[in-house]
Amino acid sequence: MCVGGAQGQHAATRQEQYHKNGQSSLVHENATPFQVHSGGGVSVGNDNGCPGSSQMSLSSRTAFVLRERLALGGSRADDWAGAAWGVAGMMMPVGRGPVWWLSRRPIMSRPGFAGFRTTRCLQAAGVLLAGCLWTWALAGQGQASNGSGEPNDPNAIAAESVASVGQGPLAEIVTVESLESLRKQSAELPGLDEAARTRIAETYSSAIAALKSADELAARAVQYRQRCEAAPVALEAVRKQLGSFTAPPEPNVAANLTVAQAEASLTQAVAAVEEARKKAAELEAEPKRRADRRTQIPAEAASARQQIEEADKKAAAVAGAQGPVERANLLLWELQKRAAQNRLEAGSEELKFYEATGELLTAQRDLAARQSASAQKQVDFWQARVAALQQAAAESARRQAAAVKEQTRYADPVVQAIAQENARLAELQAEWVTKVQQTASSAEMIAATLSRLQDDYTEITRQVEMAGKVTDTMGLLLLSQRDKLPDVAESRRRIRSRPSDLAAAQLRAMEYEKQWSRLSDLTDEYEAVEGALDSSLDASGRAAILQEVKDYYESRRNLLRALSDLHWDYITKLAALDRTEQAMVAMVVVFSDFIDRHVLWVRSRQGFGTDDLRQSVRALRWVFSVGNGRVLVRTVWRDLRDQPLYYLMLAAVGAGCIVLRPRLRRRIESIAEELRQAQNDRFIHTLSVLGLTVVLATGWPLWAVLFQRRLSAAPEDFCRAVASGLWRLAVAVWLLDLLRCAAMSNGLAQAHFRMRADAAAFLRRHLGWFMVASGIVVFGLEVLRAQQQNDLWYATAGRLVLMAGLVQWSVFLGIVLGPKGPLMDFYIKQSRGGWLERLRYVWYVPCEIVPAGFAVLAGMGYLYGARRLAGRLFLTFGLVLLLMLIHGLFVRSLEIAQRRLAILERLRRLVSRSDAGTATEGTSGAHGEETVEGKDGRERTIFEISLQTRRLIGAVSTAALLVGLWYVWRDVLPAMAGLGGYGLYQTGERLVTLGAVAAGLVIALVTVAVARNVPGLLEIAVLRRLPLDRGARFAIITVSRYIIVVVGVVLALTEIGVAWSKVQWLVAAMTVGLGFGLQEIFANFISGLIILFEQPIRVEDVVTVGEVTGRVTQIRIRATTIRQWDQKELIVPNKEFITGRLVNWTLSDNMVRLDICVGIAYGSDVRKAERLLYEVAAADSRILRDPAPVVLFMAFGESSLDFELRVHVGRIEDRMPVRHALHMAIDDAFRREGVEIAFPQWDLHIRSVAPQAAENLARRPL
Repeated sequence: MCVGGAQGQHAATRQEQYHKNGQSSLVHENATPFQVHSGGGVSVGNDNGCPGSSQMSLSSRTAFVLRERLALGGSRADDWAGAAWGVAGMMMPVGRGPVWWLSRRPIMSRPGFAGFRTTRCLQAAGVLLAGCLWTWALAGQGQASNGSGEPNDPNAIAAESVASVGQGPLAEIVTVESLESLRKQSAELPGLDEAARTRIAETYSSAIAALKSADELAARAVQYRQRCEAAPVALEAVRKQLGSFTAPPEPNVAANLTVAQAEASLTQAVAAVEEARKKAAELEAEPKRRADRRTQIPAEAASARQQIEEADKKAAAVAGAQGPVERANLLLWELQKRAAQNRLEAGSEELKFYEATGELLTAQRDLAARQSASAQKQVDFWQARVAALQQAAAESARRQAAAVKEQTRYADPVVQAIAQENARLAELQAEWVTKVQQTASSAEMIAATLSRLQDDYTEITRQVEMAGKVTDTMGLLLLSQRDKLPDVAESRRRIRSRPSDLAAAQLRAMEYEKQWSRLSDLTDEYEAVEGALDSSLDASGRAAILQEVKDYYESRRNLLRALSDLHWDYITKLAALDRTEQAMVAMVVVFSDFIDRHVLWVRSRQGFGTDDLRQSVRALRWVFSVGNGRVLVRTVWRDLRDQPLYYLMLAAVGAGCIVLRPRLRRRIESIAEELRQAQNDRFIHTLSVLGLTVVLATGWPLWAVLFQRRLSAAPEDFCRAVASGLWRLAVAVWLLDLLRCAAMSNGLAQAHFRMRADAAAFLRRHLGWFMVASGIVVFGLEVLRAQQQNDLWYATAGRLVLMAGLVQWSVFLGIVLGPKGPLMDFYIKQSRGGWLERLRYVWYVPCEIVPAGFAVLAGMGYLYGARRLAGRLFLTFGLVLLLMLIHGLFVRSLEIAQRRLAILERLRRLVSRSDAGTATEGTSGAHGEETVEGKDGRERTIFEISLQTRRLIGAVSTAALLVGLWYVWRDVLPAMAGLGGYGLYQTGERLVTLGAVAAGLVIALVTVAVARNVPGLLEIAVLRRLPLDRGARFAIITVSRYIIVVVGVVLALTEIGVAWSKVQWLVAAMTVGLGFGLQEIFANFISGLIILFEQPIRVEDVVTVGEVTGRVTQIRIRATTIRQWDQKELIVPNKEFITGRLVNWTLSDNMVRLDICVGIAYGSDVRKAERLLYEVAAADSRILRDPAPVVLFMAFGESSLDFELRVHVGRIEDRMPVRHALHMAIDDAFRREGVEIAFPQWDLHIRSVAPQAAENLARRPL
């Protein structure tokens, strides 16, 4: 019941007073006055049949609200409210009050006595009286309130209303509207803080949800109860429909039915069959849904009982509490308890419904299946009718066009051209009708295949789930099902080519529509035709021809319209076919993956026994029988007569293999001779040898493939089996022979990949016998698999052949990969101390034992698993060979690039030495003092670049190997296949799996490897080929490293569920915090970026910072390394280069000026000194001529005439050597010409001396 005003505590008090005064005679003393119903209504009294047990009418509800509102007033209002309540109870129309009692008296039921009308009159009078009493009660309430002097405050009334919830019975809050009102009023409660108000509002919101849930569950229980009661009637109706069901007859087709009308009927039939299929699918899925619900309902019931117990415990814990929060919680718990009780009832009714409607569901499924089949027949009928009508229309148009073409053979050339074009369009129409029909047929076939696959997959997965595991019997079933799966290779090819077909069809359709629209106005065509007609024709002849042309153009317009419609119909059907075929391919992939995961370790055969031996003997006799040999010879001879040119080509290929092989070998050896001269070494030679090796190994496998193509078209079973075996033989022999040719003397492995001659000969020798044995095994195994004579032969004789092949694999790998053998000894010595040497027995033992273990599995009966594992082993072998080839090519290119860098550096040093050759003999020491650092640094740089690139190639090769092994083996080992889907944690809407974490780890490792080693690869592969100095190259490398790290970190974090959008604010906050805490480090980092982009200094620049001068060798994130002339390295923070004073000697160019100061004695010839200085400067070739040397007479010194020689050198490295050479040359020239170089001297003039001192000086000898 909705309580709209202040009620609560006063209402409860009034009820207690009524009970005490005996005024509540209509309510049983032990009954709850009001109870909540599932529909939100109120029951008065109890449920045991006492008066007042039915729902309250509008009048009684209104009277009760009136009474509760007036309960806040004085005694007079209370009296009037009591009177209104009593009248309302008496006048209750559906309750068992006095009116009801009076209407049930015999006098009221006598014939002719209008008991019903009397009852209605009494009810109306009661309502009128209650309304009058209500009005007087309101007046009394207003007087009582105003008389007391206390105004009616709405906020106070709302507060009192909310505060009183929980003190009275629960039934006082019964509807969503009343709860919404109380929730809104909770925001205005005085004396409570905001948190308490929020909690109360949330409690009421939860109570609303609980009430809605209780109503929904009660309605559901009623619905199940009603459906259960109606089940027998429904079952009888369905059985009658099944008994009288007959397939509808074929529709009556009018003789003049058009294609458009037939297509409209087809559309209706398709809609009907889709609706029938949808209904049948829902009914087919219903048993599984019910089975799931039968397991879910007990769990829901247990949860509901637990909720009831918890609600009772919570209510008992706060019993007697008077706070508004507690009282609101009591209301919530009571409603939650009622919802849980209704859930129990709904679950019970649902189970009863399932028990009662089992037969009904079976009958409904049967009826839906029949209706779906009947609807499908209608679709088939109309599809056939549409196809027949289209074909007939196309044939009719084609015949008419052909007839017209024949009729106009001798007509005017203009008319003849128009008729010929119409005939061509009619032929196209017939072709496109056939094409559309073929597309529709293909779509139907693929849809049927998809439906069958889906049904089989659903059934098999259900059986596996019920059994809990795959037994041997189920494994055989899965294997047979896998053999029935369609080959999707052709489907994938069609899917790839279909977008271009759709685009071409759309273009043609639009072109036909454009031509059709152009022919709507034939004025231009008429003018063109009239202008092309013979001028000798009279007017009637011209008019006849023009009318004929008009008819032909109308016919062409119809043809164009039909062609356009056919194209759009074809596009629609082709798009539907594409979707269906893609779904079919996906279903095949899912089905095959499911089978592969479950049947790998299932025994497909028993252990090898005597019966298997007898079957193997029979199989071998069949393979080598004379009859099969005759069949093969007859087939080849017959095909030779039919296709002589093809076999002539086969003979040419065989002759080419015999003749060209020696020439190819000689060419490979001649290239190896050229490589012995370093100046002739080019990477193109390696690529040429690789191509020649591939051609050398392709000859005989190509011949086998060409011969196989002819045999595969033969009708005989043995010929087709031999053709399939030749294909597998060609692939295996080509791969092994490619490796053998690569290991030839002076071949790819020895001359280009630097393999030792003994290792290459060892590998080549053992590959010879292994290739022959493997070819026999592969050929025999495929012939036994492809033959159709006896399926047991592949499981018996094929098992023996497979076991023999695996044993020979084990022997071959044990010999070739032995750690002490020449081949592995070569690789181990190349990586001395590496993982290959440390784990040599860890990888050698599995390589030798694993193939033999697969052979044992095949002998034990795990034939399917052994065969699949052997195939993966062969793929692994091919993967390793491919990665070894790619790794060798990269290393080879690295060696060539490294040699080229070393040669260029050596030439540079030779040029430097030749430039310094004209200097004096003593110059070499000073020059060497400064250039030793540059020489060692460049050699060390080349070595570091090569080492970094090798590490990068090794890391990428290892990562590629791991990824390749994962993809080769992941569908074989269930643990590996399921690893990627194992969930670890949830981030938002994404589930982060173990595979994602592994991928993130791999990305992080690859990022570290690439960031550390990418400089060498960029330096050799790209930057050395660009016109960039070393400083620019270093800046590009450093920035590239930063970008790689950032991208790698973002990708790794994304894989583990940490998206940039989630961490950008955290990163920003951390950046600000670290920026304040680590100001110097961040300043140096930003300064480093400024240095890299602005380039005030570069690597190899000569700079002066403070009192330190040296060459920049490295620019890192925090600091820059400067190597001084005495080989000491100074670490300078990057901030010093940006905020401090810096001298860069080589920023814009390397030219440096030297100032040589020379003082000559007074009295010397200054003009001769000037000439000598110019001559000395001109004699040194390292001194630039532009700007020219300058000699200046600077000053008259204290003891010398000061001259200054100013010269410029082109490189900073020549600064000290040239200064030294000039000093030596100036001294020699001045000595030779007699120019005295002044030296400091002091003259002392004595003006007065004591007599005794003078005597002493006189006595001292000079």
